[in-house]
Amino acid sequence: MSGLHSFFSILRQFFPPDLSWNYLRALLKEPVPQTLEMAAGAMLFSTVIGLLTGLYVGARLPGSRLVYGLLASVRAIPDLTMAILFVIIFGIGAPAGMLALATFYAAAMGKIFADLFVSANPEPVEAMYSTGAGRLMVALYALLPLRARDLLTYGSYEFESKMRACVIVGAVGAGGLGTELVGTIYQLDFRRTTTIIILLVLLIAIIDRLGWVLRRYPGLLLPLAVLGMISAWINRPQMFAFQHTLKTVRDMFPPSLPATAVHQLPLLIGQTIFIAVAGTLLAVVMAIPLGLAAARNLSPPLLYISVRRLLELLRAIPDLVWGLLLVTTAMVGPMAGALAIGLHSAGVFGKLYSESLENVQPEPVAALASTGGPRLAIAGFGLLPLAFPPMLVHTLFRFEWNLRAATIVGMIGAGGIGQALFNSQQLMFYNQTLAYVIITWVMVMMVDLANAQLRHKLKAAESAA
Repeated sequence: MSGLHSFFSILRQFFPPDLSWNYLRALLKEPVPQTLEMAAGAMLFSTVIGLLTGLYVGARLPGSRLVYGLLASVRAIPDLTMAILFVIIFGIGAPAGMLALATFYAAAMGKIFADLFVSANPEPVEAMYSTGAGRLMVALYALLPLRARDLLTYGSYEFESKMRACVIVGAVGAGGLGTELVGTIYQLDFRRTTTIIILLVLLIAIIDRLGWVLRRYPGLLLPLAVLGMISAWINRPQMFAFQHTLKTVRDMFPPSLPATAVHQLPLLIGQTIFIAVAGTLLAVVMAIPLGLAAARNLSPPLLYISVRRLLELLRAIPDLVWGLLLVTTAMVGPMAGALAIGLHSAGVFGKLYSESLENVQPEPVAALASTGGPRLAIAGFGLLPLAFPPMLVHTLFRFEWNLRAATIVGMIGAGGIGQALFNSQQLMFYNQTLAYVIITWVMVMMVDLANAQLRHKLKAAESAA
């Protein structure tokens, strides 16, 4: 009872939010535009690079395995760690945050796009090959049209992700709403924390609506690309601390750990895997019914609008902030990390699952609906089987993502490799920091390889059936 009383006592400090005009004006003057500029500039670079590399891998052009391995390798580095490196190189501010996000998400989008292309319906692809078309032509005129809707769905989600990631990179001085939000938490100014979270929810609701419009009118991507170029130019790097960078890099080598840290590794790795697995399972259990309820082609407007607002709230709060809030309420350790990842990922899965259901070709579902079956039967026997491949891709990809997120939430008291990594960074033991980064990279790469084998087996079983 005392723990529950403590939770509600701290929760009351978040309300009412600070909605004073002076504070709102201060946020709208710099942090909000800076966050949007960082996200837009990073979105431009990551989408172009991700689409090109994804098509290259999907078309199985020469060296595609090497390209896929490079994408997986870069994506295995936690975005917070990457942001720290870019802040060291380019200094504190939005340019470092934008470049860190652009690099990380270019690899992330390239990999997921490649997975989507590889898992596309093989019949149209084989039919085009039978005409004598080359791999590049097949990529442009078969793979791209087949996955256009899923690409737009994931692209709009990634724009949201970049805004949330601005909170993470802001924690290390990359500017925007992230720096402001983390500052309010550290200063225990929770009313202003709530204000910033409300702003994030509103921004994500706007982008969610924009994503729906873009799926209907893809031509609007061109003016958005222009805005991305303007944002990238405004936040271009102005400095390069070359000497400081060299010194920091020299301090990282050779990567090593003391004997006591080596003995703790099995426990730390186990805690990190537990956070990722438990958080992902919790998210899937929550997201399946929420995704069905949020699908526009299945639920009535009042239901799907209400559920989408709930999903926006869940994913608007980054897992790092969920972790900070849970740790603030005296919940520490791996369970806090698993809950933080589960709550955030439920919002992510709910959106992606609902839009995968919406992207299903309508003809088979219409044929099933014509029999007079109830909505649940249509969903269970029509929509879900057809939407299963992209839903599975999103789930497997998110589990890899959550493994990195388990490292990040560990930095704020949830245990695991992340806590050890954060401690080594704070103490400037850079050789230990690099060792923990390598361990994290190996863990993510192993999961990535296992997921690739699983997707290959599922695709072979689907073709055989």
